[in-house]
Amino acid sequence: MKKPTPRSAAAARRKKRLWKRRIAVIALLLVIVLLLAAIGWLLIRSLTEAVSTGDEPVSGSPSTTAAETTTTTAKPTYPTIAVTAPLTTPRIVLYDVTHDTVLYSKDADERCYPASLTKLLTATVATELCGPEEEFTVGTELSLVQPLSSLANLQQGYRLTRDMILDALLLPSGNDAAYVIAAHLGRKIAEDDTLSDVDAVRVFVNRMNDELIEIGATSSHFSNPDGYYSPDHYTTANDMLLIAKNAMQYDNIREAVAKTSVSYVLPSGQSVSWTNSNELIDPSSPYYFEGATGMKTGFTNEAGHCVVASATRDGAEMIAVVMGGLSADQRWSDAVALLNEAFAAEASHQ
Repeated sequence: MKKPTPRSAAAARRKKRLWKRRIAVIALLLVIVLLLAAIGWLLIRSLTEAVSTGDEPVSGSPSTTAAETTTTTAKPTYPTIAVTAPLTTPRIVLYDVTHDTVLYSKDADERCYPASLTKLLTATVATELCGPEEEFTVGTELSLVQPLSSLANLQQGYRLTRDMILDALLLPSGNDAAYVIAAHLGRKIAEDDTLSDVDAVRVFVNRMNDELIEIGATSSHFSNPDGYYSPDHYTTANDMLLIAKNAMQYDNIREAVAKTSVSYVLPSGQSVSWTNSNELIDPSSPYYFEGATGMKTGFTNEAGHCVVASATRDGAEMIAVVMGGLSADQRWSDAVALLNEAFAAEASHQ
Protein backbone atom coordinates (compact mmCIF):
# COMPACT_ATOMS: atom_id res chain seq x y z
CA MET A 1 0.00 0.00 0.00
CA LYS A 2 1.10 3.45 -0.87
CA LYS A 3 1.98 5.65 2.10
CA PRO A 4 0.19 9.06 2.19
CA THR A 5 2.35 11.97 1.32
CA PRO A 6 2.65 14.91 3.71
CA ARG A 7 0.69 17.02 1.25
CA SER A 8 -2.26 14.62 1.11
CA ALA A 9 -2.32 14.28 4.91
CA ALA A 10 -2.53 18.05 5.33
CA ALA A 11 -5.40 18.21 2.84
CA ALA A 12 -7.29 15.59 4.79
CA ARG A 13 -6.84 17.52 8.00
CA ARG A 14 -8.12 20.72 6.35
CA LYS A 15 -11.14 18.90 5.02
CA LYS A 16 -11.90 17.53 8.47
CA ARG A 17 -11.63 20.97 10.07
CA LEU A 18 -13.93 22.42 7.38
CA TRP A 19 -16.62 19.85 8.15
CA LYS A 20 -16.35 20.63 11.84
CA ARG A 21 -16.85 24.33 11.13
CA ARG A 22 -19.85 23.62 8.93
CA ILE A 23 -21.40 21.47 11.63
CA ALA A 24 -20.79 24.22 14.23
CA VAL A 25 -22.36 26.86 11.97
CA ILE A 26 -25.39 24.64 11.33
CA ALA A 27 -25.75 24.00 15.06
CA LEU A 28 -25.50 27.73 15.79
CA LEU A 29 -28.11 28.56 13.16
CA LEU A 30 -30.40 25.90 14.60
CA VAL A 31 -30.06 27.38 18.08
CA ILE A 32 -30.83 30.86 16.72
CA VAL A 33 -33.93 29.58 14.90
CA LEU A 34 -35.14 27.85 18.07
CA LEU A 35 -34.57 31.00 20.14
CA LEU A 36 -36.45 33.16 17.65
CA ALA A 37 -39.34 30.67 17.63
CA ALA A 38 -39.47 30.70 21.44
CA ILE A 39 -39.43 34.51 21.56
CA GLY A 40 -42.20 34.69 18.96
CA TRP A 41 -44.34 32.22 20.90
CA LEU A 42 -43.89 34.16 24.14
CA LEU A 43 -44.79 37.44 22.41
CA ILE A 44 -47.96 35.98 20.88
CA ARG A 45 -48.95 34.52 24.25
CA SER A 46 -48.44 37.83 26.08
CA LEU A 47 -50.49 39.73 23.50
CA THR A 48 -53.29 37.18 23.68
CA GLU A 49 -53.40 37.38 27.47
CA ALA A 50 -53.43 41.19 27.37
CA VAL A 51 -56.48 41.22 25.10
CA SER A 52 -58.32 38.56 27.12
CA THR A 53 -57.72 40.30 30.47
CA GLY A 54 -58.50 43.80 29.21
CA ASP A 55 -54.92 45.06 29.64
CA GLU A 56 -53.44 47.18 26.87
CA PRO A 57 -51.09 45.24 24.53
CA VAL A 58 -47.67 46.54 23.54
CA SER A 59 -47.98 49.85 21.71
CA GLY A 60 -47.84 49.52 17.94
CA SER A 61 -48.65 45.82 17.77
CA PRO A 62 -51.49 44.49 15.59
CA SER A 63 -53.48 43.65 18.75
CA THR A 64 -53.30 47.26 19.92
CA THR A 65 -54.81 48.48 16.65
CA ALA A 66 -57.64 45.96 16.84
CA ALA A 67 -58.42 46.81 20.47
CA GLU A 68 -58.44 50.54 19.78
CA THR A 69 -60.74 50.08 16.79
CA THR A 70 -63.24 48.15 18.93
CA THR A 71 -63.18 50.77 21.71
CA THR A 72 -63.64 53.66 19.28
CA THR A 73 -66.68 52.16 17.58
CA ALA A 74 -68.30 51.44 20.98
CA LYS A 75 -68.23 55.08 22.11
CA PRO A 76 -71.50 57.08 22.00
CA THR A 77 -71.90 59.21 18.91
CA TYR A 78 -73.88 61.90 20.76
CA PRO A 79 -71.38 64.35 22.25
CA THR A 80 -71.91 67.12 24.77
CA ILE A 81 -73.56 70.22 23.38
CA ALA A 82 -72.75 73.91 23.58
CA VAL A 83 -75.81 75.41 25.28
CA THR A 84 -76.40 78.86 23.82
CA ALA A 85 -79.42 79.88 25.92
CA PRO A 86 -78.65 82.25 28.83
CA LEU A 87 -78.87 80.16 32.02
CA THR A 88 -78.97 81.68 35.50
CA THR A 89 -79.46 78.62 37.71
CA PRO A 90 -76.18 77.75 39.46
CA ARG A 91 -76.25 73.93 39.24
CA ILE A 92 -77.39 72.03 36.16
CA VAL A 93 -77.20 68.63 34.46
CA LEU A 94 -78.77 67.91 31.07
CA TYR A 95 -78.98 64.22 30.25
CA ASP A 96 -79.93 62.27 27.14
CA VAL A 97 -81.68 59.16 28.47
CA THR A 98 -81.97 57.54 25.05
CA HIS A 99 -78.23 57.60 24.38
CA ASP A 100 -77.07 57.54 28.03
CA THR A 101 -75.11 60.76 27.57
CA VAL A 102 -74.64 63.86 29.71
CA LEU A 103 -75.10 66.68 27.21
CA TYR A 104 -74.29 69.61 29.47
CA SER A 105 -73.43 70.28 33.11
CA LYS A 106 -72.58 73.23 35.31
CA ASP A 107 -71.20 72.85 38.85
CA ALA A 108 -72.95 69.51 38.98
CA ASP A 109 -70.69 68.12 41.73
CA GLU A 110 -71.16 71.09 44.04
CA ARG A 111 -72.91 70.20 47.31
CA CYS A 112 -76.39 71.67 47.63
CA TYR A 113 -79.79 70.98 49.21
CA PRO A 114 -82.43 68.96 47.34
CA ALA A 115 -85.61 70.21 49.05
CA SER A 116 -88.59 68.15 47.83
CA LEU A 117 -86.60 66.51 45.03
CA THR A 118 -85.86 64.14 47.94
CA LYS A 119 -89.30 62.63 47.42
CA LEU A 120 -88.19 60.87 44.25
CA LEU A 121 -86.03 58.66 46.47
CA THR A 122 -88.81 58.31 49.06
CA ALA A 123 -91.14 57.09 46.30
CA THR A 124 -88.51 54.70 44.93
CA VAL A 125 -87.87 53.04 48.29
CA ALA A 126 -91.63 52.79 48.93
CA THR A 127 -92.15 51.14 45.54
CA GLU A 128 -89.37 48.65 46.25
CA LEU A 129 -90.70 47.73 49.68
CA CYS A 130 -94.39 47.12 49.01
CA GLY A 131 -96.90 46.20 46.34
CA PRO A 132 -99.67 48.42 44.94
CA GLU A 133 -102.32 46.76 47.13
CA GLU A 134 -100.61 47.67 50.43
CA GLU A 135 -102.51 50.23 52.53
CA PHE A 136 -101.07 53.08 54.59
CA THR A 137 -103.02 54.42 57.57
CA VAL A 138 -102.34 58.02 58.55
CA GLY A 139 -101.37 58.24 62.22
CA THR A 140 -99.56 60.27 64.83
CA GLU A 141 -96.49 60.66 62.61
CA LEU A 142 -98.21 63.81 61.30
CA SER A 143 -96.80 65.54 64.38
CA LEU A 144 -93.33 65.23 62.82
CA VAL A 145 -94.23 67.41 59.82
CA GLN A 146 -92.42 70.75 60.05
CA PRO A 147 -94.13 74.18 59.93
CA LEU A 148 -94.80 75.77 56.53
CA SER A 149 -94.50 72.40 54.79
CA SER A 150 -96.24 71.67 51.51
CA LEU A 151 -99.11 69.29 52.28
CA ALA A 152 -101.53 66.80 50.78
CA ASN A 153 -103.86 67.60 53.73
CA LEU A 154 -103.99 64.04 55.03
CA GLN A 155 -105.81 63.46 58.31
CA GLN A 156 -105.41 60.78 60.95
CA GLY A 157 -107.44 57.70 60.08
CA TYR A 158 -107.21 58.13 56.31
CA ARG A 159 -106.31 54.90 54.55
CA LEU A 160 -104.59 55.01 51.17
CA THR A 161 -103.15 52.42 48.80
CA ARG A 162 -99.47 52.66 47.90
CA ASP A 163 -100.03 54.46 44.61
CA MET A 164 -102.57 56.83 46.17
CA ILE A 165 -100.10 57.93 48.80
CA LEU A 166 -97.35 58.24 46.18
CA ASP A 167 -99.63 60.63 44.30
CA ALA A 168 -100.08 62.55 47.57
CA LEU A 169 -96.30 62.65 47.89
CA LEU A 170 -95.36 63.58 44.32
CA LEU A 171 -98.13 65.83 42.97
CA PRO A 172 -98.82 68.39 45.75
CA SER A 173 -95.43 67.47 47.27
CA GLY A 174 -97.02 66.41 50.54
CA ASN A 175 -94.58 66.33 53.44
CA ASP A 176 -97.37 64.70 55.44
CA ALA A 177 -97.46 61.85 52.91
CA ALA A 178 -93.67 61.47 53.22
CA TYR A 179 -93.92 60.90 56.97
CA VAL A 180 -96.84 58.48 56.65
CA ILE A 181 -94.80 56.44 54.17
CA ALA A 182 -91.66 56.57 56.31
CA ALA A 183 -93.36 55.58 59.57
CA HIS A 184 -95.31 52.71 58.00
CA LEU A 185 -92.38 51.26 56.07
CA GLY A 186 -89.84 51.88 58.83
CA ARG A 187 -91.83 49.55 61.08
CA LYS A 188 -92.10 47.07 58.23
CA ILE A 189 -88.33 47.11 57.65
CA ALA A 190 -87.65 46.65 61.36
CA GLU A 191 -90.45 44.06 61.68
CA ASP A 192 -91.55 45.93 64.80
CA ASP A 193 -94.98 47.59 64.95
CA THR A 194 -94.17 49.03 68.38
CA LEU A 195 -91.49 51.42 67.10
CA SER A 196 -92.11 55.06 67.90
CA ASP A 197 -92.81 57.42 65.02
CA VAL A 198 -89.33 58.94 65.32
CA ASP A 199 -87.58 55.57 65.39
CA ALA A 200 -89.64 54.20 62.50
CA VAL A 201 -88.85 57.23 60.35
CA ARG A 202 -85.17 56.87 61.23
CA VAL A 203 -85.19 53.25 60.03
CA PHE A 204 -86.76 54.31 56.73
CA VAL A 205 -84.29 57.15 56.22
CA ASN A 206 -81.42 54.73 56.83
CA ARG A 207 -82.85 52.61 54.03
CA MET A 208 -82.91 55.71 51.80
CA ASN A 209 -79.23 56.27 52.47
CA ASP A 210 -78.50 52.62 51.68
CA GLU A 211 -80.23 53.19 48.34
CA LEU A 212 -78.04 56.22 47.67
CA ILE A 213 -74.95 54.07 48.12
CA GLU A 214 -76.37 51.31 45.91
CA ILE A 215 -76.97 53.66 42.98
CA GLY A 216 -73.62 55.43 43.34
CA ALA A 217 -74.95 58.73 44.71
CA THR A 218 -72.09 58.87 47.18
CA SER A 219 -71.98 62.67 47.49
CA SER A 220 -75.44 62.67 49.08
CA HIS A 221 -76.81 62.07 52.55
CA PHE A 222 -80.45 62.37 53.59
CA SER A 223 -81.77 62.91 57.11
CA ASN A 224 -85.54 62.99 56.48
CA PRO A 225 -88.08 61.65 53.96
CA ASP A 226 -89.45 64.98 52.71
CA GLY A 227 -86.43 67.21 52.01
CA TYR A 228 -87.09 69.79 54.72
CA TYR A 229 -83.87 71.73 55.26
CA SER A 230 -81.21 70.19 57.48
CA PRO A 231 -77.44 70.75 57.25
CA ASP A 232 -77.08 66.96 57.16
CA HIS A 233 -79.47 66.60 54.21
CA TYR A 234 -77.56 67.32 51.02
CA THR A 235 -76.85 66.16 47.47
CA THR A 236 -75.40 67.31 44.13
CA ALA A 237 -77.00 67.81 40.73
CA ASN A 238 -75.17 64.74 39.43
CA ASP A 239 -76.47 62.64 42.31
CA MET A 240 -80.00 63.93 41.73
CA LEU A 241 -79.70 62.70 38.16
CA LEU A 242 -78.85 59.23 39.49
CA ILE A 243 -81.82 59.38 41.87
CA ALA A 244 -84.13 60.43 39.03
CA LYS A 245 -82.87 57.69 36.70
CA ASN A 246 -83.36 55.14 39.47
CA ALA A 247 -86.93 56.32 40.07
CA MET A 248 -87.79 56.23 36.36
CA GLN A 249 -87.32 52.48 36.16
CA TYR A 250 -90.66 52.09 37.99
CA ASP A 251 -93.79 52.51 35.89
CA ASN A 252 -95.95 53.62 38.82
CA ILE A 253 -93.59 56.52 39.55
CA ARG A 254 -93.42 57.50 35.87
CA GLU A 255 -97.22 57.50 35.76
CA ALA A 256 -97.55 59.52 38.96
CA VAL A 257 -95.18 62.34 38.01
CA ALA A 258 -96.86 62.72 34.59
CA LYS A 259 -100.32 63.41 36.06
CA THR A 260 -101.56 66.99 36.12
CA SER A 261 -104.13 66.19 38.81
CA VAL A 262 -105.97 63.29 40.44
CA SER A 263 -109.14 62.69 42.44
CA TYR A 264 -109.82 59.64 44.61
CA VAL A 265 -112.30 58.16 46.99
CA LEU A 266 -109.98 56.60 49.57
CA PRO A 267 -110.47 53.07 50.97
CA SER A 268 -111.43 54.84 54.22
CA GLY A 269 -114.22 56.72 52.39
CA GLN A 270 -112.88 60.28 52.09
CA SER A 271 -112.71 62.15 48.77
CA VAL A 272 -109.40 63.82 47.94
CA SER A 273 -107.94 65.78 45.02
CA TRP A 274 -104.38 66.82 44.29
CA THR A 275 -102.77 69.01 41.61
CA ASN A 276 -99.23 68.61 40.34
CA SER A 277 -96.87 71.47 41.26
CA ASN A 278 -94.87 70.95 38.03
CA GLU A 279 -95.85 73.71 35.59
CA LEU A 280 -94.01 72.05 32.71
CA ILE A 281 -96.80 69.47 32.36
CA ASP A 282 -99.66 71.96 32.82
CA PRO A 283 -101.08 73.05 29.42
CA SER A 284 -102.46 76.23 31.01
CA SER A 285 -99.03 77.34 32.29
CA PRO A 286 -96.83 79.76 30.32
CA TYR A 287 -94.02 77.29 31.01
CA TYR A 288 -95.81 74.29 29.55
CA PHE A 289 -93.38 72.12 27.60
CA GLU A 290 -94.81 69.88 24.91
CA GLY A 291 -93.73 66.34 25.68
CA ALA A 292 -93.01 66.97 29.38
CA THR A 293 -93.47 63.84 31.50
CA GLY A 294 -92.42 64.94 35.00
CA MET A 295 -90.73 64.74 37.40
CA LYS A 296 -90.46 66.76 40.65
CA THR A 297 -90.22 70.29 41.99
CA GLY A 298 -88.58 71.49 45.19
CA PHE A 299 -88.05 74.66 47.17
CA THR A 300 -86.65 75.80 50.48
CA ASN A 301 -84.90 79.06 51.24
CA GLU A 302 -81.62 77.17 51.54
CA ALA A 303 -82.09 75.00 48.43
CA GLY A 304 -83.56 77.65 46.18
CA HIS A 305 -85.97 76.71 43.40
CA CYS A 306 -85.28 73.25 41.97
CA VAL A 307 -86.78 70.90 39.42
CA VAL A 308 -86.02 67.57 37.83
CA ALA A 309 -87.69 67.90 34.43
CA SER A 310 -88.22 64.98 32.06
CA ALA A 311 -89.64 65.01 28.54
CA THR A 312 -89.96 62.87 25.42
CA ARG A 313 -90.17 63.85 21.75
CA ASP A 314 -89.95 61.72 18.62
CA GLY A 315 -88.80 58.70 20.60
CA ALA A 316 -86.02 60.54 22.46
CA GLU A 317 -86.08 61.15 26.21
CA MET A 318 -84.25 63.88 28.16
CA ILE A 319 -83.82 64.88 31.81
CA ALA A 320 -82.84 68.35 33.02
CA VAL A 321 -81.76 68.77 36.65
CA VAL A 322 -81.96 72.43 37.68
CA MET A 323 -81.00 73.37 41.25
CA GLY A 324 -80.66 76.59 43.20
CA GLY A 325 -82.74 79.00 41.14
CA LEU A 326 -83.37 82.41 42.69
CA SER A 327 -87.00 82.32 41.59
CA ALA A 328 -89.58 79.88 40.28
CA ASP A 329 -89.53 81.70 36.93
CA GLN A 330 -85.78 81.18 36.69
CA ARG A 331 -86.20 77.48 37.39
CA TRP A 332 -88.88 77.02 34.74
CA SER A 333 -87.12 79.17 32.12
CA ASP A 334 -83.84 77.29 32.48
CA ALA A 335 -85.54 73.89 32.38
CA VAL A 336 -87.43 74.79 29.19
CA ALA A 337 -84.31 76.23 27.56
CA LEU A 338 -82.26 73.13 28.38
CA LEU A 339 -84.86 70.72 27.07
CA ASN A 340 -85.24 72.74 23.87
CA GLU A 341 -81.46 72.64 23.35
CA ALA A 342 -81.39 68.88 23.99
CA PHE A 343 -84.13 68.05 21.50
CA ALA A 344 -82.63 70.41 18.91
CA ALA A 345 -79.34 68.54 19.23
CA GLU A 346 -81.18 65.23 18.90
CA ALA A 347 -82.94 66.41 15.74
CA SER A 348 -79.63 67.46 14.21
CA HIS A 349 -78.34 63.89 14.50
CA GLN A 350 -81.28 62.35 12.66
